[in-house]
Amino acid sequence: MTSSENAGSSLLIGGPVPGAARQGRHKQRYGEAGERLVAGCIPVRFFGCTESAQHVQVCMITTTSGNGLVFPKGGWEDDESVESAAQRETVEEAGVRGVLEEPLLGVFAFSGGKHVYDAQGNPVGKCKAFIYVMHVAEELPSWPESKDRQRIWCTIAEASRQCKHQWMREALRAWVRRKGWDEVLESADGGSSAHQQQQQGVPLDGCYSCVGSASARLPDSDAYNFKAAEPCVTMSSS
Repeated sequence: MTSSENAGSSLLIGGPVPGAARQGRHKQRYGEAGERLVAGCIPVRFFGCTESAQHVQVCMITTTSGNGLVFPKGGWEDDESVESAAQRETVEEAGVRGVLEEPLLGVFAFSGGKHVYDAQGNPVGKCKAFIYVMHVAEELPSWPESKDRQRIWCTIAEASRQCKHQWMREALRAWVRRKGWDEVLESADGGSSAHQQQQQGVPLDGCYSCVGSASARLPDSDAYNFKAAEPCVTMSSS
């Protein structure tokens, strides 16, 4: 099996566990304005047969420095589709695999913490994140970044309150609005004072730790309005 084939199969539910996260920026995609393009997911799971706000949990991960909760995301590389990039980053950072809810949730601009340079070599630090919602079907007990990150399951309201980055919070809120669960946003806004503490560390109270948990699989996919995105490791750069 070639490295590309192995990379693709590692995105499949029940496939081989990726041995290591991709490193380096030599394959990194950039936008027309020089912004770094990244892809990621908001991983979710439902309990019971009803798809409702009361039956959903959201997966978040700690930053590598341990000072906050975020959603998995990372660089979109030039040998993969945006869907595959989102799936790859999610299994590398959070150790979960599943199927992507379509369409794409949205593209969110933010200023990255790592320097990005334009064609003239000037630092711009701008990024665009292509974010999907992933319906989790499998949790891995060990994954490439499991030594550096903790995997946490939260309610929607807790995820919104404790999210380290505002743009990620807006992505979550976009999904909640798509589902018609606006009342959940009101609940989350009730804890807005917690946002002021986000840069000083995020408490994990009220979340559900799942590190090392057994694999969990979704019920019959016909109960949900999503479809799988086939892994794709090659894509035209046009």
